[in-house]
Amino acid sequence: MRYSKGHKAQAKAAIVREASRTLKESGFHAVGVDALAASAQVTSGALYSNFASKEAVLEEVVAAQLGVEFAGLAGQEPAERRRVLGEVLRLYLSDQHRDDPAHGCVMPALSADVARAGGPVREAYQHRITDVIAAFTPAMHGTQEEKQQQAWTLLASIVGAVTIARALPAGDQAQAVLDAALASALRSVTDEP
Repeated sequence: MRYSKGHKAQAKAAIVREASRTLKESGFHAVGVDALAASAQVTSGALYSNFASKEAVLEEVVAAQLGVEFAGLAGQEPAERRRVLGEVLRLYLSDQHRDDPAHGCVMPALSADVARAGGPVREAYQHRITDVIAAFTPAMHGTQEEKQQQAWTLLASIVGAVTIARALPAGDQAQAVLDAALASALRSVTDEP
């Protein structure tokens, strides 16, 4: 049976989408190729026909999904960017995001796995995280250097907060981490320096 030209691209996108959920939920080292293939409802052979290795799947997940939560910031004027970023931060530092890593951000779920991965995965991560910083920077105040430093501080704070809140048992302490990070993050994106 012959497939249309777009079939392989669609199949690959479906594998990335479903593998992303599985990897973010369970972690790279806890999931084998068979489980990744099953999550995308394909065979291991189909997975390998699209990716050279399991690590290549991780690379594609990072390249396709890291920072998508912040895509709405692009092209916005600084004041509007700060407003939109405030809305995104409220969602990012929410119970829902903490409790549902499969549908959440790549960074708190997979950064430790990326740190253990090979060069291509880390390079994809670097490229995408640089894009996130570029989206955050115009929303900050001060010189260009100060804005970039604030953007890195904000990103590290929110990713760290979600990571810590997920590691803690559900309850007041986990909530306090998210609440404190949100209050600090919102202060960093106010219209007043």
